[in-house]
Amino acid sequence: MFRQESEGVVRSRAIEEPAKQQDFGNIVLMPNQPLVSIDAVPMIMHEDSLHVVLGVRENNPFAGQAALPGVLLNAHERVSEAVLRALLSKAGVQESQILSTVDVGVFDDFERDERGPTLSITRMVILDGTSVLADPRVRLVRLNTLPQLPFDHASIVAVAAGVLLDALWINMAATRALLGPSFNTAAVIARQKELALAAGRAVPESANVGRSLQANKLLQRVTDPTPAGGRGRPPALWEWVGEKRL
Repeated sequence: MFRQESEGVVRSRAIEEPAKQQDFGNIVLMPNQPLVSIDAVPMIMHEDSLHVVLGVRENNPFAGQAALPGVLLNAHERVSEAVLRALLSKAGVQESQILSTVDVGVFDDFERDERGPTLSITRMVILDGTSVLADPRVRLVRLNTLPQLPFDHASIVAVAAGVLLDALWINMAATRALLGPSFNTAAVIARQKELALAAGRAVPESANVGRSLQANKLLQRVTDPTPAGGRGRPPALWEWVGEKRL
């Protein structure tokens, strides 16, 4: 009986007295119990290629370097709320600019953060290609020409690219967000290639892409009324069935 009461006292003290942080200069070492980081992988179409939206870090470690937008999860905060907070506070991205989100996974390497153990819950966010990203901290980088990133962010982007590649034509919300309201066969092949290369995987076979699009009941084939260069046969475009043309 006494032992049970003693253990109860120890447990209550552990709750009342959280682990203290240690301050080494301007780098704060975190307690040994892992903290939860929420990281976003924002992707956007820019200049006909897929880009990752990075934000320049203001604090150490890695102050001044571009990184994925991320925050520590607050008490009584949902993951979706933390993702929005990370995007807004680190890259100035508004919720209205988000077209679709896809869960990427959990990254729990205990050495991923030099300040102490953290695990990262990561979500990919596909942004509207017409979005204005005016925050001076924002860096748009082509998916396949990423700079050296801090923490394990390069690995996170690679996994996110593979997740999106696998989600094409299965997660229709993400597929529509990636391809837009209208697109041609070459655009589908280009997106698959970009994602495969970023994920470190073999580029998917492209010979039958057009045939697959033709067989997809969610798509309808249309013709661009303005031929490129004013001559030749206009390129075939694809639209989602029921999509309103402007």
